Amino acid sequence: MKNQDIKRKIIDHTKILMQTNTHITIKDIAEACYMNIAAVNYHFGSKEKLLLTVMDEVVETLKVDIIKLINENDMEIEPFLEKIVTYVYNFAIENIGVLNYLFLTKELQSESSNALVKTFFTENEFTQMVYKNLKSSFTTENTKELTARYMILFSSFSIPLFIQISEINNKDHSPIETFKDPEFRRFYVKQLVKMVEHT
Repeated sequence: MKNQDIKRKIIDHTKILMQTNTHITIKDIAEACYMNIAAVNYHFGSKEKLLLTVMDEVVETLKVDIIKLINENDMEIEPFLEKIVTYVYNFAIENIGVLNYLFLTKELQSESSNALVKTFFTENEFTQMVYKNLKSSFTTENTKELTARYMILFSSFSIPLFIQISEINNKDHSPIETFKDPEFRRFYVKQLVKMVEHT
């Protein structure tokens, strides 16, 4: 097996482990890949570097999927935003362990935060596309106004992620319903649209 294939196998198995586990060891990763720990470390140097590689890929997937939703959009703003919020919520459910590493694990926090900032808050293909859509939706060229609208949208899309993260530390295991309820999502989006339109 080529080195690239081995690395891909390790990344893929780690990604699966991280989706539902909030704490994984290098031993867990090695066992999932049917390798020894030394082989995993040989290809990535350390567990931390491997986890950061996986998180970069997960954040990139989130970005690519949102770009796809934007490109395919032929809806009014309200159903479109509901579609995005629903997608982000489902993404959060499917990647709860990854979210834990992105936001709660101190050893990786600064590096993983950089991946989010680089993707969603620097000038790149993704942010340019979102700003272009905001310009046409709200017919404004004011950069600060567009930035304010973008910040509101981004923070609103992040709420489902944080709801899921809060369930990790929810000691009594009583679920937070909110986004699980389609009716709640519709009300949430209606209020979001009002906020963005009146910014």
